[in-house]
Amino acid sequence: MLLVLKTLFESELLSIRHAIARPASTRCSELRHASADVFLLPIAGLFAKHDSPRQHFIANPNHALFFGCGQAYRLSFPGGIGDESLLFEFSPEALSKLVTETLGLPDLRSAALNRHCLLAPATLLERELLWRHLTLAHSKPLAIEELSVSVLTKALQTASKDSRLAERARHVQSVTRRRQQVEVVKEAISLRPMQEWTLTELARLAETSPYHLARIFRTEVGLPVHRYLIRTRLGQALETMRTQDQDLTTIALDCGFAHHSHFSASFRSVFGMTPSRLRTRMRV
Repeated sequence: MLLVLKTLFESELLSIRHAIARPASTRCSELRHASADVFLLPIAGLFAKHDSPRQHFIANPNHALFFGCGQAYRLSFPGGIGDESLLFEFSPEALSKLVTETLGLPDLRSAALNRHCLLAPATLLERELLWRHLTLAHSKPLAIEELSVSVLTKALQTASKDSRLAERARHVQSVTRRRQQVEVVKEAISLRPMQEWTLTELARLAETSPYHLARIFRTEVGLPVHRYLIRTRLGQALETMRTQDQDLTTIALDCGFAHHSHFSASFRSVFGMTPSRLRTRMRV
């Protein structure tokens, strides 16, 4: 089997690799053991994961799979098509907290967790959005981390054999504490909107896990963290446009946007017009 691996993203929180497998035959591979806890999202083709001689699972782009560290498995490729997948490796500490806070389980090897699941349509769309961010020339670490955490969380909840575990885990922390943590993050973003924040950095400020921050922030604010950051940058841009006569490219860079086109696209998606159009209207 020819296996090509390319690292698409790497941070303190996680690494994401793009794997392309091209089989030499349709026979089962040799026995392998997962060297780390891996979350796998097929994005093209198909393969079969064999957990035992009489038990296998067909995986295509509608599924998610979990490989616990040390888990034995074999792979085969029906039809000889091969597959493409995204491989996620979270830091051990972050993954442990995520699994515990989501399901109350110790790790991915728990018997209460299925090794695979069929993803909900909304989760598939999030995966496609994540793929787009991963392939952008100027990708945003915060958006990639947040989408990765969201997709993994939803996959874990779907794969849980006892849905009550996920429900109980959601009510562990008090509302007051959640709001305090969210306000700490809002303050940091408001003070330094031009900074290229990561979810790990913001979670450290709030004294919580990246997973927990992503979930409670969206619940309390109504926006993912990375979109709140963009809205804050746009608010700063509006103020600058109102009070100064700088060119739009300078404003874009000063507010933390990678370039003018990114600023213009973000501005239009929120306000329904480009910044140049607004400036023209402001001068009338």
